[in-house]
Amino acid sequence: MESLFLAASVVVPLVVYMAVGGLIRKMGIFTVQNFKALNIMIFKIFIPLSLFFNVYDADLGEAVKPEIFIYVMICVLLVYSVAWMIISKCIPERADASTMIQGIYRSNFVLFGTTIALSLCGQNGIALNAAMSAIVVPLFNILSVILFEIKRGRKVQTTEIIINILKNPLVEAGILGCIFSILKIHIPELLFKPLENMSNIATPLALVTLGGMLSFGSMVRHRMYLVIVIIARLVVVPMITISVAIWMGMRGDVLVVLLAIFASPTAVASAPMAQAMGGNGDLAGEIVATTSVSCLFTIFLFIFSLSRMGLI
Repeated sequence: MESLFLAASVVVPLVVYMAVGGLIRKMGIFTVQNFKALNIMIFKIFIPLSLFFNVYDADLGEAVKPEIFIYVMICVLLVYSVAWMIISKCIPERADASTMIQGIYRSNFVLFGTTIALSLCGQNGIALNAAMSAIVVPLFNILSVILFEIKRGRKVQTTEIIINILKNPLVEAGILGCIFSILKIHIPELLFKPLENMSNIATPLALVTLGGMLSFGSMVRHRMYLVIVIIARLVVVPMITISVAIWMGMRGDVLVVLLAIFASPTAVASAPMAQAMGGNGDLAGEIVATTSVSCLFTIFLFIFSLSRMGLI
């Protein structure tokens, strides 16, 4: 019963926030376009603020665990490579293939992962989650740029990749948080409190916005592609990566952070990137929508199972 309550305590708030967003759109208070504009503001201001304060408040000395960082990077690169090899052989259309590959390896770690970590982790786990963001977010962006550039037949420009990474608000926030934390830079109380308050509403507001943007559109044509991505992203990837981590002896907060990285749905940012870089923008949006809804069930099952086994 305790395991059931633990799993529900993570998933139910996600359902509520997303349902409120859907209700707001249904009532005509906000249109999809309104939600998209709000989403841009959230991911350029509120989520970076949240990430900054998570890193700023974290004890980075305790949070930095090289072996965990190495494990995550290896897993992301393996998922990326295997997905690329398999999907490229099975899906002839390059735009569809690149979009599916991104949908499989790139998780919505910053949004869903933060929610999971805050619900299940102690202070050390939250610090590890924040430190991991500084590694995972740039890695996801690097791999996406390489993927789409190669798939559309262009030569990968190292300088362009570096510039795009450094221009990412999440990367900038993570770097800034590390600098402020390491150098012990004090933020005046008059600024600290309002900025922290804004950071605290980032996750609920982002989930409400996601619920308002979810549109399942004409998914019939892409139904087989969507099924493949959902199974790979939400079942196969977390099952393998978490199982190996358990075999390696990882437990508690570390396992929760790994679950946050590998069991989260496809990143919302993957849709505009696919649209801008020669992928299938419609398919990318459908992948975000279907994995975001489906993950409510899969995350619940993973948390319930790991809790029952006494691993988290």
